[in-house]
Amino acid sequence: MDRATYIKIRHSLNLEQEVSALPIYLLQNAALILGIIFLWRQFEGSWIRYLGGPFVSVFMFRSFGVMHEAVHNAVSKNKFINDAVGIVSGAAGLFPYETWRKSHLSHHHWSGNVEKDSVMGLVLAVPKMSLQSQRFLSRIWKTWFPILAILQHVVFWQISLKIYRQNVGSIKVLMSLVAPILFWGTLLLMAPLEFSLGVLGPALFLFFVAIEVVNLPHHLQLPQFRGEEKFPAWQQYLTVRSCAYPKWIARFVVLNFNYHIEHHMFPDVPWYHLDKLHGPVRQALGDSYNTDPYFRWILENKPKDIVAVLAPAEINNTSSQVERVS
Repeated sequence: MDRATYIKIRHSLNLEQEVSALPIYLLQNAALILGIIFLWRQFEGSWIRYLGGPFVSVFMFRSFGVMHEAVHNAVSKNKFINDAVGIVSGAAGLFPYETWRKSHLSHHHWSGNVEKDSVMGLVLAVPKMSLQSQRFLSRIWKTWFPILAILQHVVFWQISLKIYRQNVGSIKVLMSLVAPILFWGTLLLMAPLEFSLGVLGPALFLFFVAIEVVNLPHHLQLPQFRGEEKFPAWQQYLTVRSCAYPKWIARFVVLNFNYHIEHHMFPDVPWYHLDKLHGPVRQALGDSYNTDPYFRWILENKPKDIVAVLAPAEINNTSSQVERVS
């Protein structure tokens, strides 16, 4: 896609932030929380009360999604509200908002550059591991235990601590690091042990499974670049894959995060407008629009060894002719 087409798509749609979006999101989260409490209190002695676990995992992924939106200043035009929502939502999703923000914006800047994109850390690290370690990780991966999501989360926290050491004295960085610990520490201390083991534990597991199912197809097994290679927004479709989900999952559960090509090309556009971009972007890109229909990527890759899962696609002629930014 050229810059002129990109600008034409942007100007043809109303992509402005909507004041009602945040209250609606918060009301939906409140409904989820009330549903969890209702199941736990009304079905004592029944397995039904443990269905709160999937509700909690949905709440966590939605929290991650809105934290991600706050990173792009897409939650509110008010900077204080935007960052406050980001910190609180990050805490619920076990992410440190401010440090993750710095890492994530770098990811957009270097999307597809395996040497500079922090998301690609495991892509570089795993092939360098011993054959025994690779086999061990492969066995875990094939069981559907979310080992890659957990390892990626550990990497994010390591990067966050490094950023903190570089920004000692920053209140926002400190609050972002402390908030997840306070949130989950308080929740575990106040919740009954049975609730922690029967609802929160499974919810955490499902949350990391969701991260693997939703996030991994976005950037793995796509062309990878090195050195100083980077691409303008209108050509980042080369390094990203979108996913096709049922509408209720896309809008309510993952907050349109599956429209990942659209997000990388228009990173400032709020989540509730990404589905508007899908049609025009797909039409403009034609066969260059890379998509994963209904969880096919994860189903095809779970039986594979871990190195094959992380392997890049070959760089084709199209990607060698695009406009690159030095």
